[in-house]
Amino acid sequence: MNIPYLILFCSAQIIGLILILLRKKFRTLPNFILKLIFINIIFHYVYYYFFYKGFIALDSNWPYSVVPIATMAPMVVYYYVMSVLYGKLKFTKVSLLHLLPFLINGIIFILYLNTNSLKSTYLLIAKNILVSLYIIYPFLILKMIGNFYQIKGMSLSIFSYNKKRTSLIKLLCFMMSVHFVILEIKTNLPLLVSGSEATMDIINLSFLMLLGYAISYVIVSEPRTLHLSTEKVGLGGFKKYDKSKLTRELAEKNVIKMNQLMESEKPYLDPELNLSSFSQQCNISSHEISETMNGLMNQSFNDYINNYRVEEFKRLSKLESYKNYTILALAFEAGFKSKATFNAAFKKFTNKTPSQFLKELE
Repeated sequence: MNIPYLILFCSAQIIGLILILLRKKFRTLPNFILKLIFINIIFHYVYYYFFYKGFIALDSNWPYSVVPIATMAPMVVYYYVMSVLYGKLKFTKVSLLHLLPFLINGIIFILYLNTNSLKSTYLLIAKNILVSLYIIYPFLILKMIGNFYQIKGMSLSIFSYNKKRTSLIKLLCFMMSVHFVILEIKTNLPLLVSGSEATMDIINLSFLMLLGYAISYVIVSEPRTLHLSTEKVGLGGFKKYDKSKLTRELAEKNVIKMNQLMESEKPYLDPELNLSSFSQQCNISSHEISETMNGLMNQSFNDYINNYRVEEFKRLSKLESYKNYTILALAFEAGFKSKATFNAAFKKFTNKTPSQFLKELE
């Protein structure tokens, strides 16, 4: 396979996405950072193009240039997620930890420059450090989203909230984790199998091409993943009702209280559950629950409850003791009251039909 031609083909695709985001209506902070992600991918292509054209020699200092480029990618994705959630970037003293990999690899680079015999060793160490970021940052992103929704622990179910706005985030987290596996093999396989470098480069470039196609698909299939300049940017703006005394701090406490009740008592299993009865169990007024969900979580009460029911259906369907249950029977076990409501909710939160989901489990 002609690798330079593959690189040019992949680059054209990413450049097309960048040109789309340059349009005036897409000039928002999340889209700006998304452009940085694309530009980072382009830098990868440029490096590989010059490498396979013979302009970069293995015994020169240029092979190290890929380290800061690849190190930056997970951090940029992290701040993209932050911009989607909050509409702005938040920096604290803890944020300085994001610079730690650059500091460590900077020290390694100094050692790299001052040796000839150990260049490959120092480069290998630096690459393994950067590769670890591709599995660390997906967990950091899950934690950030969980904190945003006041949910304890880490679970992929958090992507069910504001699904249309977070579908690209879910894709980036998944692809970053897959890229971790590819980069781990790409970095260390040549130690065991000589001559595997070119093959792994093709796999890595093909993955980046697939990433470009996947991002394009998400953007086309769900246009709301791109934030328009005419819309409110960020999911974290608390919008309270007129003349309301509910503060963001109190709303966040309400979410914690509601989530704890849902996880411990599982009131969603009751098909007759409504806002009034849920209010009594939470000891929070119905009006305050509605305002909390709409203003902080951008969700209706029914969506909030049905999301838990969908997750319960998915959990039950994987248990051996429920293998003989029909789809509708499982839906009723999960708390749904009707087939129509179940099908609509399941499609909304998973983008699949129940039959498609169960078929994938086989």
